[in-house]
Amino acid sequence: MSTQLSRQMILLNQTDKMLNDLYHTYAASVHLSDSVLWVLYILWTEGDGLTQKEICDTWYYSRQTINTCLKHLEKEGYICLAPLAENRKSKQILFTKEGRNFAGKIIPPLLEAENASLDQMTPEEQECLIMLSQKRTGLLRTQLLNIEKTERHPDGHPPLTERNNYL
Repeated sequence: MSTQLSRQMILLNQTDKMLNDLYHTYAASVHLSDSVLWVLYILWTEGDGLTQKEICDTWYYSRQTINTCLKHLEKEGYICLAPLAENRKSKQILFTKEGRNFAGKIIPPLLEAENASLDQMTPEEQECLIMLSQKRTGLLRTQLLNIEKTERHPDGHPPLTERNNYL
């Protein structure tokens, strides 16, 4: 690998880490774990009624992580889990009144900051950012799948082929 390509990869990974750290710092400032912040974010932006499976499938979280967050939020009285009529095994996640009030103090300021930062880019820059991020993720996934074809997974993690498709 060329030195320039290595440096670019380092810069991309540092930028990704910096973005993760920004969300982590915000979560800590409102006394939440990163995962709980993201569950509140997802419920706030996508609306009540999602299931744990839907969150895991669309946001690439493990079921264990989301289950732990949901138990915490339910214990705090911020959500309730209601069985679906068509599949009583699956439960939809609903904000309680307290939960909606709680999330309403935390998520809208975060959304405003996200929107304000994106709004400082031109529409073309916004589209380019999204397109290139999706392309990079898809290309990396392909490369990792190629590795999986030749190597075993001794740690027990399922291979990418058994997980959701990225882009």
